[in-house]
Amino acid sequence: MYINGNLKLDSDFEIRVIREDEFDIDLFIDINYRSVDLNIGNNDLNISRIQFQMVRAVLLRFSKNGTIMTCHMLRDIDLYSAFSNFEIEYKDKVVSIKQIEEKVEFSI
Repeated sequence: MYINGNLKLDSDFEIRVIREDEFDIDLFIDINYRSVDLNIGNNDLNISRIQFQMVRAVLLRFSKNGTIMTCHMLRDIDLYSAFSNFEIEYKDKVVSIKQIEEKVEFSI
């Protein structure tokens, strides 16, 4: 379990800090070109899951004192290869990135 500030992250994959300054941290999680199922649960849009194909890595950018992080799905190891990004409110929650057979489940 990775814990920093308000972020609690449970992952089956190695979590690497690739940038850290006084306020922000970038985490790099290599998932080796797996599909990622983003489970978003109950919401006003009536969407339960979004799937991203062939994701090389997930980049999480968050503030040490904040409650919202930006998640970037990367096509390659290059930080500028993001093909999708979204924000997640993570305060008082555990963010989970787990391998389930040949895919990855990303949930809160």
